[in-house]
Amino acid sequence: MTLRDVAERAGVSVTTASFVLSGRHDMRISAATEERVLQAARMLDYRKRLVPGSAVPTGAPAVGLISDVVATEAFGGEMIRGCISAATERGHVVLMTDSEGVDEIEDSAVRALLSRGVDRFIYATLGTIEYRLPEALAGLRVVRMNNVDPAAVVPAVLPDDHRAGREAAQALVAAGHGGGIWLVGEVETGAYAAGRRLAGIRAGLRAHGLKLAGHVRCGWWPGESRAALATLIADGWRERERPTAVIAMNDRAAMGVYQAVAAAGLRVPDDLSVISFDNSDVARWLDPGLSSMALPYFDMGRRAVELLLGDEPDPRTHRLAMSLRARGSISGPAPDRSGTRPASRRRVG
Repeated sequence: MTLRDVAERAGVSVTTASFVLSGRHDMRISAATEERVLQAARMLDYRKRLVPGSAVPTGAPAVGLISDVVATEAFGGEMIRGCISAATERGHVVLMTDSEGVDEIEDSAVRALLSRGVDRFIYATLGTIEYRLPEALAGLRVVRMNNVDPAAVVPAVLPDDHRAGREAAQALVAAGHGGGIWLVGEVETGAYAAGRRLAGIRAGLRAHGLKLAGHVRCGWWPGESRAALATLIADGWRERERPTAVIAMNDRAAMGVYQAVAAAGLRVPDDLSVISFDNSDVARWLDPGLSSMALPYFDMGRRAVELLLGDEPDPRTHRLAMSLRARGSISGPAPDRSGTRPASRRRVG
């Protein structure tokens, strides 16, 4: 399938399809148009070429990619694709292995790659975590991807979860929400990404003189968030607390919110607006589509390789923005029990 096939299926120009599939968000393409293009690409099983017209020469130098479970997870594929894209442009190939976090496997994988002449490595994890480097990588040229160790002077590429939390909160405020915003999803002590998201959410609300109305502490899976919210609704949560919106810690937790709301005979966003993080396929499949902060996995892969193959290592932590994919899950607050409708009831997406 070609780019033209995708454009025809989506009913857009080839240029528009190219911008959407390349991740460009500076062309004022509507969310609905972007969704049509992405859906057409999935239906046609379109595969974008990483570097059109390029070829890696025989005997090209290699970059080593050591990870936990990146290669076996859908999100991880975008990190790998970003690495391959940037490496191919620079005449390199990528040799990778997953270790499932087993130290012995990591060490043996590093030794195997060193024996093949690989001297530069990316150490990647699927989740954004604090994690120590394998001892076998000590003293080598390394860039960390999606993980960090404050005690190590090694470049790291991470999503900017704090900024994403702030922008998620501001999206709800911009739609007219104030005192009725709740958080859904547990934030465990020491959880790196979750802690930064929560700090960003609080900062975003605080900038408008607001704070979270409450916190539904539950796991980040649909069944757990559905059960927790269903219990609250049954106990009179809406009548007592008058929530207007929730920020879910990821799309799976948001899916459980949708299910609990529907089971109670309510609707998103008419009775409760929802925003979350990840921008997984779940966000596109839900009805209405879920507004979500997109993890920049492809860009992280590219940036990691750029740092690794640059002239001088930059030991800073490089945080990449998570952009809002606005869909139909946010509107202004619903009328209160008196039937008075707020002046602002804008829908985002």
